[in-house]
Amino acid sequence: MIRKLALAALAALVAAPASAACPAPSVAAATPGGSLPQTGARLRAHQPLKILAIGSSTTAGVGGGGAGFANQLGPLIKSRAPQSTIEVVVSGVLAETASGAASRLQAEIAAHRPNLVIWQLGTNDATFGVSSESFRATIASGLAAIRAAGADAVLVDPQFSRWAEGSQATAVKARIIAEEGARRGVPVARRFAAMQRLATTNRPAFDGLISWDGLHLSPAGHACMAEQVAGTILRTALR
Repeated sequence: MIRKLALAALAALVAAPASAACPAPSVAAATPGGSLPQTGARLRAHQPLKILAIGSSTTAGVGGGGAGFANQLGPLIKSRAPQSTIEVVVSGVLAETASGAASRLQAEIAAHRPNLVIWQLGTNDATFGVSSESFRATIASGLAAIRAAGADAVLVDPQFSRWAEGSQATAVKARIIAEEGARRGVPVARRFAAMQRLATTNRPAFDGLISWDGLHLSPAGHACMAEQVAGTILRTALR
């Protein structure tokens, strides 16, 4: 039902064609840190890898022209691990906060039994004024649920958008995600910092990553995010 809602939202909101590759390599760079023991073991042994991508509208693919970042992960990972079967289950809910995703985690994990969970979070928590304490606690409980199921986890922090320029709220959420990931040895794809740097050094390139609404990613933004997340997974799992 969740995926049907996400697809319906995409059909209504997305019309642009998808980008094949990231036009801003600095944004697509892998982020170091953390470990992915189960993912690495499965890729090295050429075993199937099942990934659950959970989050809000970015995970659902809004702005991606029918090819959101999560839908691009499988081919990108398989390009470096061609003998493994890569399956990605996409579970994105528009306007969902981290607590909403956390409340769905156990059911999604039970239904799909992933080896790796990619959790995109933070943007809506900043927009809706979720407190730092509550946000931090949600991350801790969500990661605990993932680990209790025997899966690896990757956190993906918010995009730096035109909405984020007028407030520190999104930066605070990105900082908390980085701190909680470091505390628990969980890799974090830090797109906020990468996009913020690009906004100050190459504004036209940055503008090309954001859609008309100033918040969601464009097809090029999704392509960059997919490369960053896939690169972070591969760099961490196969080092």
